[in-house]
Amino acid sequence: MISSFASIVLVLSTFAPAKFVSCVLVSPIATPHVASIIDPFRQPSCERCAGNRGIEYSTKIGTPIVASANGTISFYGMVGGKRYLVIRTNAGRRLTYGSIANSTLRTGDDVLAGQIIGTTSMLYFGVRENSIQGYIYVDPAKYLSQNTRTSNRAILVNGLASQDSSC
Repeated sequence: MISSFASIVLVLSTFAPAKFVSCVLVSPIATPHVASIIDPFRQPSCERCAGNRGIEYSTKIGTPIVASANGTISFYGMVGGKRYLVIRTNAGRRLTYGSIANSTLRTGDDVLAGQIIGTTSMLYFGVRENSIQGYIYVDPAKYLSQNTRTSNRAILVNGLASQDSSC
């Protein structure tokens, strides 16, 4: 099911983006209620060190989650007893959605920004970028708002799914 109009809530962590970002992702939470961040991004000090490589949201059971950018499903399956889905965006980023309750999508399926990709009751959302060291996790909050100041408030954003082109 493709959503041609996305009405979304962006929930921002208390981290300020490191620099201006030209890509703005659609919020992974599809419903217009405010989801609580239960664990914000925490950069690990090394590749195998403790940290949180994404943002974890607490939502209502059955909350729809949406593709944050146009792309292709590059992974769908179980990791450590939890169901994960990864979208490889047209710009080469990898968006990881964890703790998915259900989804009808499979590896190789194309998705559009704003398209419902599954449901959850607690969502992990991570962003990986290609770098000289390979794919590295970055704070997703820097892509979820054009705001360059530190914020811990929700912003209601309305927009067409087709607005995504650079992510």
